Amino acid sequence: MAAVIRIYQGQYIPPPFQTEDYARALLLAGSDGKDLDETLKARMERQAAIVDRPDPPYVWLLLDEEVLEDCIGGPEVMQAQLRHLLELMRRPNISIRIIPRSTGAHIGKDGPFRIITVDSRDIAYAGAARGGRLIEMGGEVEEFKMDFDRIGHQAASENASRVMIERRLEATEWRCSGARAQLVAGSTTRRAWRWRR
Repeated sequence: MAAVIRIYQGQYIPPPFQTEDYARALLLAGSDGKDLDETLKARMERQAAIVDRPDPPYVWLLLDEEVLEDCIGGPEVMQAQLRHLLELMRRPNISIRIIPRSTGAHIGKDGPFRIITVDSRDIAYAGAARGGRLIEMGGEVEEFKMDFDRIGHQAASENASRVMIERRLEATEWRCSGARAQLVAGSTTRRAWRWRR
């Protein structure tokens, strides 16, 4: 079993940090809905096997601030997800740090990845839209470890990251409502434009 898991993600909140509703919204967006319940159940069971086992691993997450600003699943789902992050941050084996938007370009923009330590051996996994790549060669794994450290140097502290999540939580309902309003307005504009044609 993994002893340490290091994760960088700049697109969405990754497993094992997802609420069930947040995971469902992501799965719905990326599939035709077939076998959704089974896929979701399997994902949540895998998450529980990591974070809720008697001897959980240390899990270190680096997350771009933009991820907190997405409105995945709507305001209630997003608010519950942010609250879940705050709850997880209270656990001694979990570290969540946010990379501020003001950081600009950084090496993580090349794509998400994770590094898993099992029996004192490190394995890396580079994510991709249609599947990822498992890396076991020592030299390449070391490069990913260095990349994680470099990104970590640009991330906010744990305390500052908590404050950033709390502030985003307060603003989520407004932002999600604004996103919906823009979508409705855009649809109305498109319908009016088609009518004028």
